[in-house]
Amino acid sequence: MMTPVWKNNDLEGAVIGAIFLRNTDPEVLGILSRMPASVFSVRQYREIYSGICRQARGTGVIDPLLLCETMPELSATILESSRIAWAKSALTYYVSTLERNAAVRDAEAVIEKALAGIHNAANGENAVEALKAAQEAMVSISLTPDTVQPVHIDEILPAVIDRVDARNQGLEEAKPLMTGIEELDAKTGGIEPTDLVFIAARPSMGKTELALDIIDKVSEQGHGVLFFSMEMANIQIGERMVSAAGGMSVSRLKAAAKFEDEDWARLSTGIGHLTGRNIWMVDATDLTLDQIQQTATSHQIAHPETALVVIDYLLLIKIQSTARYDLAVGELSKGLKRLAKTNRTPVLALSQLSRGVESRPNKRPMNSDLKNSGEIEADADIIMMLYRDEVYNPESPAKGIAEINITKQRNGVLGTVYRRFYNGHFLPIDQEEAKSKSASQQKSQPRRYAKA
Repeated sequence: MMTPVWKNNDLEGAVIGAIFLRNTDPEVLGILSRMPASVFSVRQYREIYSGICRQARGTGVIDPLLLCETMPELSATILESSRIAWAKSALTYYVSTLERNAAVRDAEAVIEKALAGIHNAANGENAVEALKAAQEAMVSISLTPDTVQPVHIDEILPAVIDRVDARNQGLEEAKPLMTGIEELDAKTGGIEPTDLVFIAARPSMGKTELALDIIDKVSEQGHGVLFFSMEMANIQIGERMVSAAGGMSVSRLKAAAKFEDEDWARLSTGIGHLTGRNIWMVDATDLTLDQIQQTATSHQIAHPETALVVIDYLLLIKIQSTARYDLAVGELSKGLKRLAKTNRTPVLALSQLSRGVESRPNKRPMNSDLKNSGEIEADADIIMMLYRDEVYNPESPAKGIAEINITKQRNGVLGTVYRRFYNGHFLPIDQEEAKSKSASQQKSQPRRYAKA
């Protein structure tokens, strides 16, 4: 008896082996999110693939040894697949061939059932019904690899248990990313791998500086960061980061002709602080959303330690759509959210606010102040509004204090975190003291803005 054209056990083993080699890189995660276990004809590989999906969802890692512990009856097959030197780069080809074979197999089964129905039909009407049933079944068979497959709740629940158990034992790989700002992390619990986070403010409030502060602290933890700077050149970003790390203002760094020994020491401290960090920058302008997605995905495959993508700022992304501007901006925010979900790496995007803020007595921003706010607010998991009263009131009681107002958090509480703003950089501050000074400023606002 001839072997069916769709039967290829070695190919199915190659898919499993290549997934083990690639681990949870973005391409693998994309495959796991859309390809059902039913494409495998060999029971052992089908069950192993289901186990891989549960493990990736639950712990954020794909580890054949850990999988053997949960599937001991398949440990021999798991280890055999993981030890063969499959071609990592051929995974896409392997998967597309596997999906094609599965479609041919399903079509063969439908045709055989239809032929049996027609052959056994009691009358012509029954034969037509069998043919119609076959036509309907054929429609559901797709050769397109991008078809999104629903996941049954019974497949998700074991992953939930695995994740909780991993957290309990401190083994969870896909932990929330801490910004390094303790008070902020206490309110958010960290940033989840698929989160889209916005820092929004009017000009001169310090959006970029806050993003750089987070980049510094994230990279200090050993994580990698990819920074798209579409407003400033790499050298300007470098100067800002060095001056912050060295405890000096950017203006002082620019006045190098007047440097004293202390300035040189601070410069050396800043350079030493940042040397060797996994911080990567792209300062190209007019980047499209597609270019950002392709660059970020390629970079993460090459540098899997990348834990954060930062974009400065949203409205500088080149809009290709001919749709209405507000709808086009919505496409940008949706695209960034899609990037975070696909790569399982949070995206931190900066955004400007509308000028409507300037017309209010209380100029603390709200979500409605976001330019084209509806789409951005809907897509964001966390929105942080940055406010410094001294920008509007130089003699404010809250001078030198920055407020990070969490105005949206999909999975947490809202609230305010305070930072000291000195020499153009953000520093720690006593929260109660800052809150008291900020409250004093707010009480005096009605008199300050009252008409004479």
